[in-house]
Amino acid sequence: MADKVKKKRVGPITFFRQVRAEGNKVTWTSRQETIQATIFVVILSILIALYLFAGDFVINMVVKAITGL
Repeated sequence: MADKVKKKRVGPITFFRQVRAEGNKVTWTSRQETIQATIFVVILSILIALYLFAGDFVINMVVKAITGL
């Protein structure tokens, strides 16, 4: 079996310092990029919803025509 490596434990203050240091390394998007991405997602969601609605409508009509309901 593989030897289990015991990890060194750190205190809460050290942990939060490390978390803050890692957070400072993150490249955050600008406000403009976030707005553009949000608009893109909303538009794409609407288009996909319309596509699925149309497909469902057509299938529904075909099933009704076949079954005579």
